[in-house]
Order: sequence, then C-alpha cells, then structure tokens
Amino acid sequence: MASHPKYHLTNALPILLLLTAVFSVQPLNAATPTYPCPYAQTVNISDGLRLKDGSYSYAGLLIPANMTAQYNFKVVDGVLTNAPPHIRGCACRQRPCITFCCPPEQVFDEQKRSCMPHASSLNAEQQRARYAHIEVTDSADGSVRVVNITDLFVMRYEVGCSRKYIDKSDDIFWKWDLYANGSLSSLDKIWDTDQYCLTPLEHKKVWSLVPLTCERSAHGFRLWIYVICLFIATLVYAFILLTLVSIRAVRNGGYGESLIFHLASTIIGLAALTYLALRSRLELSETACRNIGFIAYVFLMFSFFLLTIISWNFWYNFKTRRLSSWKRKIIYMLAFGLAVGLRFLLKFIQDSDVYQPLKPGIGDAFCWFDVRLWGILLYYYIPILICLGFSMLLYLRTYIIIWNLSDDIINVAGYDIKLIKAHFYAFFAYLLGVSCVWLRELVVYLTFRWRGQYYIIDFVTGVCIFGLSIAGLFFLLYKNPLVRLWWHVNVTPERPDNDVYLTQIYHAADQARTDKLKEGYKDEIKEEDIALK
Repeated sequence: MASHPKYHLTNALPILLLLTAVFSVQPLNAATPTYPCPYAQTVNISDGLRLKDGSYSYAGLLIPANMTAQYNFKVVDGVLTNAPPHIRGCACRQRPCITFCCPPEQVFDEQKRSCMPHASSLNAEQQRARYAHIEVTDSADGSVRVVNITDLFVMRYEVGCSRKYIDKSDDIFWKWDLYANGSLSSLDKIWDTDQYCLTPLEHKKVWSLVPLTCERSAHGFRLWIYVICLFIATLVYAFILLTLVSIRAVRNGGYGESLIFHLASTIIGLAALTYLALRSRLELSETACRNIGFIAYVFLMFSFFLLTIISWNFWYNFKTRRLSSWKRKIIYMLAFGLAVGLRFLLKFIQDSDVYQPLKPGIGDAFCWFDVRLWGILLYYYIPILICLGFSMLLYLRTYIIIWNLSDDIINVAGYDIKLIKAHFYAFFAYLLGVSCVWLRELVVYLTFRWRGQYYIIDFVTGVCIFGLSIAGLFFLLYKNPLVRLWWHVNVTPERPDNDVYLTQIYHAADQARTDKLKEGYKDEIKEEDIALK
C-alpha cells in the first residue's frame, strides 16, 4: 500500500525539530551572549572588589563589567555540574592563569583525594607566601627562569579533576615544565590550564610543587573483577563460537550462521573493552584511544542488530517463508553498515558544537563512553533497548504463530518443526538473559544520574556479562540439537537408549517423513534439516 507524503512529513517533523534544537545549542568551550568567554578562561572573582561601574578589581587586574557574569554551574573534568551562584570574570584573557588544587592554607590529601587543612604552624598569610615563586620554561630554547607568580600569572584555586593521577614512585611524575602561557608539559603531554592543578607533595622528605593531571582509569579490586569477568566471558564465547563453526550442519544453516556472526562480533567488542580497562587513558594516544573505543562500539552494536535479525528470521520462517542465503548475507552487510554509520555519527557529534552533555565522550576524557554525559544513554542504551524490544515483539508474534499450528505439521519453511522449535525456545532463553543484563545496566546508569554520582568501572557489569556467557554456553550450545547430535556421533558414539528426542528429530528411519520434507523444499534443503541421513 502506498503511503501518503503527508504521513512521512508528520513523522519526520519531531525528528527535525529535535535535531535543530540539539545542533543549535552553544558548547561550553565558546563564548555566548550570557557568558562572555569560555569557562576555562574564567576565574571565580566573588571575593574581588566590585566597583561602581560594575567592573571588578581582582589580583591586580581590572576586569570590565562586560567580561563578568553570574554562573550557577562549574566544570569538572570538562563536564558541567550544578554549583551555587557565583561571579566569574575573564581574567585569563588579560593574564595567563595557572591552577592550584587547594587554597594556600590547605594541602591535597593523597588518600582522601581532597583538600585538607595543612598540618603546619604557619598562618594563612605565611602559607600563601610559599606560593610566591615558580619556575617557568621558555618554549623556544628550553631555558628556565624563576618568576614571581603574581607578576606573570593569575592564581586560581579549582578542583581541576575529580580523579587525579598520582604515582610518586615514578620519576617521570616529578618532571614537568610550566610555560609562560599557563600550559604545562607533564607525562609526555601538553596540558591546558584547566586540565591540571598544582599542589605541594612530599618526595624524599622534601616538599615539592607538582602538577596533578586527570586520571582516566580505575584501580583496585573492582577493576580486576571487571577485567577478569570480561576476559573469561570472552573465552567462553570463543569456545561456543569455535564449537559452532566446527559443525558443518550448524554453520550451513541460517540460525547457526547468524549465531556465529553474533558471537564473533561480541568477542571483538568485549576484547576491546577489556583492553581499554587495562590501559590508562594517559598510556594511549588520542587516535588509538578513540579508534579502539569506536571498534568496541561498532561490534557491540552489530551484535545486538544480529539478535534482532535472528528474531526476525524465526518469525519469517514460521510464516512459512524461507530466506535464501544471499539475501541473508545482504541483511548482515546492511546491519554492519548501520553500525558503522552510527560510529561516524558519534564521531561527528563528538567533534561538533553540539551541547557538551549530549556528546558521547569517546576519545576525550575516556576511551569509552563518558558515563557523566547523556551520550551513553542516547547513542548506546537506547539503540540497544530498541533492538531488544523489537526482538521480544517478534518473539511474541512468533510464539502466537506456533501456538496456532496444527499438530500434524512436520516442517516449517523446509525446516523440521521439532528442530526449529528447539532453536527458537533456546534462543529466547538467551535473549531474555541479554535483556535482563542490559535493562539492569540502564537502571544503574539512571540511578547514578539521579543521585548525581558517577562511576568509571562498574564491576557488577563484568559479573553479569560473565553470567550471560555461561547462559550462552547452556542455551546456544548445550540446548542446540545439532550440537548434541554432533557430540553423540563424534564424542560418544554409543547413543543413549533414552535419547528419543534426537532420534525423533534427526533419524531418517521414517523415509516418508524425510521424503515429504525434501519434496517441499527440494531446492533449498540443507544439512541442518536432515543432519543424519
């Protein structure tokens, strides 16, 4: 039936309006009519002196009124979060800024990862005097000179990063160079003034000023539980994949072929996530970090697309239709092309002027999605839920068809009815497990967002994925009649006397039944239909 053009326009209008709204929002790294300069170039001047014309006197600078604004947010790790209203001025446009982690009367506590009162007999003014001078490196010839901080820089005290990289045992941690524009060289990388903060730390019984940069990886038992579970899950999926590939009757069938692609895609995605969990963000170049994150995204999304394709194929078969092999492969290529297309969409959004909380964050602060942003919900969880929801809908429709089948049906679309029903029920059990795991993921994410808390590694996710691989081992392998048949033939040649189920499905003693199956679909008959002839 031809659809009316107005119908398409009506459906597309909300999408067009949403895209217009999203792409018209100004990013945080640009000036707007409300905020006269990027956040990274501002300083909290609430304790400065406000003059009659609205300008502020702060740190020896006169900041014009049009270069100040009231902010009700702060930016930590490049992410916008709520904050009490305060006045910020574009002081860094008049003089380069350098950032200190804590006020002079406080020191950064390595264990608590926060600013604590300094255990010193010095008063606040005396402690402030300790920040009087700093070494500055000439970017041209590498020469170093000692300067008075307030003569060359504006000192600001910001949290910098919520997670700070500290490794006092590494000599390179103590080697850094500060440049006249406020940027800093440390750990073989150049950091902008809002990407680090300076603090005194004790080293070899001497207090030294050192920059703390953003730590982008988790440590401890949570990380190792997550990594070990993902690694074991990958091995289990690899075992299932190799077993299915080795059985000719499985790999030549539509269901088995789709499962093989699904498992291979899942293995690649999980392997990429495992690698990223083991490597610090600082150990990877920006290109490698982003590409590995996108590889994980493409193959994980493709694996969910394949689950939907399998569900659709069951429904299509029980409608007494059979999809030819070349058509099925075209569907695989289209699904993979869609996953790759989503990858380029994410890259475009990440590099564009889209409102920053709507970006995925891949390759920026983290190599995977930044859970502090809404991007993981928009571009990962929602597509997954759409795939799983559509798969469950197809399952229900297929089940209704099975319920209405007469008892004398012996084949559907050329497949033995007992075989395809066994595949259908086993796959549904696995699909149900996948749905439970990823619904749990969504609930956890939304709960943390609602509480205003964020996590880098959720080790329970690793445990759930490991459990899902075990479910796959049972439902995709053990409950697959073709796999069990292959096992009985090649591993335990003496078939048990009570194995009536396999005999009913595959044994060709009933010649009339086999001939009828062949006659119905003689041009498309495959080994999975009569595995034992």
